[in-house]
Amino acid sequence: MKKLVLVCLLLTAFSIATYAQKGAIDINAGVDVALPLGDFGEGFGTGFGATAKGLYGVSDEGQVGLTLGYIHFGSKEDLGEGNSVSFGVIPILALYRHHFGSLYVEPQIGLSSNRSKITVSSSEFNFGGSASSTSLGYAAGIGYMLGDIDISARYQGLSRGGSSSGFAAIRIAYNFSL
Repeated sequence: MKKLVLVCLLLTAFSIATYAQKGAIDINAGVDVALPLGDFGEGFGTGFGATAKGLYGVSDEGQVGLTLGYIHFGSKEDLGEGNSVSFGVIPILALYRHHFGSLYVEPQIGLSSNRSKITVSSSEFNFGGSASSTSLGYAAGIGYMLGDIDISARYQGLSRGGSSSGFAAIRIAYNFSL
């Protein structure tokens, strides 16, 4: 009986949410180029990655959604053969997108899974290690929809252990309307 009540409640909630949905439902997949800023930029070079967004219309102008992706930053300096340092960011951010015609603004907040990796190699020894952490992730962006092409820029911050670092990114994506 409890399972039947739960299924009925879920179906009712889904029906109400579908009926209340007023804007578009989209899936948006794109590539990112990121420039690290501040202390983060002193050790790491340009980052490259991919992100995907699921967007659910709550009004004709507004959408809520989720951003998932991966952005990889390599060392800024050449560390020699066999040596490397890298930093990866996996954003898991909730967002609100508000459209002003083709232009939109998009604040985001959530979690950022961060992974550092180092490899040191010489003729005498090989050493490697990695570390992972999760931090508060946030972003503020602005974009422009050119048909199904989404062009945007954002600042994405990472709060880690009392310090903040971040990067500026440009993203080009394709929007799939459902």
